[in-house]
Amino acid sequence: MKKIFSNIKVYALAIFISLLSAPSCSDFLDVVPDNVFQYEDLFTSQQQALNALATVYMMVPGDNWALSWSLGDDYSFVTSYALTSRTSVQGASIMRGAQSATSPILNYWSGANLPSPYNVGMWAALRECDQFIRNVDHIPDMTAEMKSDWKAQAKFIKAYYLFMMVQTYGPVIIPEYFDESGNINSDLFLPRSKVEVCFDYILNLMDEAIPFLKGKRETLYLGQVDVVGAKAIKARVLLHRASPFYNGNSEYYHTFLDHNGEHYFAQTEDREKWKLAADAIQDALDACEQYGFRMFRFNGIPYDYDVDDFQMNTERMQTLYDLRLRMCERWNEEIIWGWVRGENVMSAAAIINKSPSFGGPAPSNLGGGWSCASYQVMERFYTQNGLPMDEDRTVNINALHEIVTTPDENSPEYQSMRGYLQPGVTTINMYLNREPRFYSDLGITGGYVREHQLRIPTMMFEGTEGGFMPAVHNVSYSPSSGIAIQKIVHPEAYHQNVHTIKVYPNPIIRVADLYLMKAEALNEYYGPTQEVYDAINVVRMRAGIPTVEESYSNPEWVTDEALNKHLTKEGMRDIILNERSNEFAFEFAHRFWDMQRWKRSISEFSRPLYAWNYRGTTAETFFVLRNIQGRKWGITECLWPIPNTEMERNSNLIQNPGW
Repeated sequence: MKKIFSNIKVYALAIFISLLSAPSCSDFLDVVPDNVFQYEDLFTSQQQALNALATVYMMVPGDNWALSWSLGDDYSFVTSYALTSRTSVQGASIMRGAQSATSPILNYWSGANLPSPYNVGMWAALRECDQFIRNVDHIPDMTAEMKSDWKAQAKFIKAYYLFMMVQTYGPVIIPEYFDESGNINSDLFLPRSKVEVCFDYILNLMDEAIPFLKGKRETLYLGQVDVVGAKAIKARVLLHRASPFYNGNSEYYHTFLDHNGEHYFAQTEDREKWKLAADAIQDALDACEQYGFRMFRFNGIPYDYDVDDFQMNTERMQTLYDLRLRMCERWNEEIIWGWVRGENVMSAAAIINKSPSFGGPAPSNLGGGWSCASYQVMERFYTQNGLPMDEDRTVNINALHEIVTTPDENSPEYQSMRGYLQPGVTTINMYLNREPRFYSDLGITGGYVREHQLRIPTMMFEGTEGGFMPAVHNVSYSPSSGIAIQKIVHPEAYHQNVHTIKVYPNPIIRVADLYLMKAEALNEYYGPTQEVYDAINVVRMRAGIPTVEESYSNPEWVTDEALNKHLTKEGMRDIILNERSNEFAFEFAHRFWDMQRWKRSISEFSRPLYAWNYRGTTAETFFVLRNIQGRKWGITECLWPIPNTEMERNSNLIQNPGW
């Protein structure tokens, strides 16, 4: 009897029945460890085939601190454990220059150093996709339509995994040579394919799969890819292919050649790739409209603690709720494709501590206490005028850190701040008059954090709500930056062990992403047009900020240098990338991959991370900016190293430059 794997773990499927808070929507099936399977067993019934389908999905990224979430500069992990361990917070370790070819981290190639279930490696996962595609037609108790759908899912997931590999390694091996046992033929030590060949193969697989997928998944099968999700991810792949890192990258890779002396990366730009991306993005948006996906808007009843402020500051509180729940409201209409393994580990790490005396219905006062926002991401959020702080003439850049007091509750100046900032408390200038995403996504001094089923007024100083508490912390695990992350934590969530109670699907792609992708692709192909502005404004209007035209054409708001910046392709490109950084802060390293594909990562990620002094007990001692983590990022780091063990095994492989 043939085994799927001879020396790696295999993961079976267990039905994940959850959602006590939303009983009408169960999740797709959760992947949990099980024994090694025999292939004859996997395809004798529909249920066994469903188990096999779960193994196809096993490498889909979940919410795990050891994966790629911490790539870039959104997160601050300044615990002694995260600083000394290469494999605890792997993305942050890579940003610190800890990568190596001897023992790679975030090692999708072989799986070594990755947490379960990802430690099987991507090639094993690809093999499972091929085995499923080859065998699913043999199942006796399934309809032809169901077999076609399941086979299409496996094809699409195979393409998605290869895309992840191209993002990480550049040129990869096209795995077309698996034998009947699922092993690469030992006589074939395959070379890496050109990047363009890899993209073509990925896109062809997606095109083969999409016509046979269900239009939209429902109830138990949420999490399985459907037509809308597949079209959206295909659009993302095409956007990457059109971007400068892959599209004519002679600057980085003019000497990166295969054994025949041919370039792995195309050396000249093909502008038509932007048009192909734009067309695919519009196709995905049309599918969203057809199947009811749209930008999330809160239409429920606000939490009791916000009712008064909702009545007195309705429009801005509506915006705050639209933003606060856009990511973590379970399977809301904006989440095109998401994934749940019942953990939300990153969310648990971000939950703040509340003092035991604060009380509340949640049984735990504790948070993870070691995942915070960096000063950089806090600084990037816009002003209330929809502009970066250094482009807003109403901002005194020299007085950002000046200590101030928020208006009294009964003053007219406070009315628009209700629900956003506490009245009559100490904070700093740069925390005032910011865009609503600033207040919905972060936990700041003088603001509110909605967690533990409460609204917690946070000061972030040592011994205060949200801050370092000697009674529950040690110095190794602490709110290290003095800036909390609300966005990835559901308001009803609390911490238990390393998990979050009140989990939600981690959005792999949202509708907002498609609108900003559309703005980018159209801008690159046609230049700034009204269609470009309309696409980005869908996201800006939900964020409660002015349209891009209003912000950048108003001389009373915008600096002379940035006035009418939106009228040029280059200026609009910067605006779109800034918008993406703010809208997708803390989500699946979106900013990291954006900076990579635009060849901006070297300039952006070579700078150290900064944070406040979390041990400060007063505003004067807390608001002291510290350099908390050095960073190392160059051309070499832009592509992960192939493990040396793999290089020794296959002489046809050529290592990525610099490794």
